[in-house]
Amino acid sequence: MAANDRPSRGQKADASRERAIAALLSERSLSAAARRAGVIERTIRRWLTEDTEFKADLVQSRRAIFEAGVERAQALTGLAVETLCDLLGEKKCPAVRLGASRLLLEFSSNRNDAATIMAKLEELERLQREAVKR
Repeated sequence: MAANDRPSRGQKADASRERAIAALLSERSLSAAARRAGVIERTIRRWLTEDTEFKADLVQSRRAIFEAGVERAQALTGLAVETLCDLLGEKKCPAVRLGASRLLLEFSSNRNDAATIMAKLEELERLQREAVKR
């Protein structure tokens, strides 16, 4: 490998931070995340307490993972409604299927509520910006 091809110190640090974020999203403890990321636990603790960019990247990554999960669950809403329709005519005890259907419908409803609140918040922020400009 030529000297020009080697990652710089900044690139190595960026890669360590990215590995740490991935590890924090998948591991159960800071120590396990540190081991997986190849850094010491104290480094991750410092990044979490002192590094606003690292914290923002972690929040953004968590949000992206959560949103992907929500979208996947929302895609199942139609199936949940179909299941509920099937259960209306069932004679057997459908408690497990009913619980799963109820959970998906509540989840989708909560997502809709959150989207409505966010739209209203964005509108309020827009109105506030316009008022400040005047």
